[in-house]
Amino acid sequence: MKYILEIEEDKVSVAEELFKSIPYVRKVVAIQPNEIVNQSICNSIEQYENGKVKPTPLSLVDLKQMLHV
Repeated sequence: MKYILEIEEDKVSVAEELFKSIPYVRKVVAIQPNEIVNQSICNSIEQYENGKVKPTPLSLVDLKQMLHV
């Protein structure tokens, strides 16, 4: 199970040490604000970069219709 916590910048090191001291916590990792962590999005990006998935052409008019419906 994963949790995302927001911690004040000046308390990050204290929080990391606290979580690392708990025996059943396996891993403590800081996530940057611009980092993608959703695994399905990461897989989709990887598939596109490897050429396994081709993007679907979509006109701006169609996109606007989808958003305003």
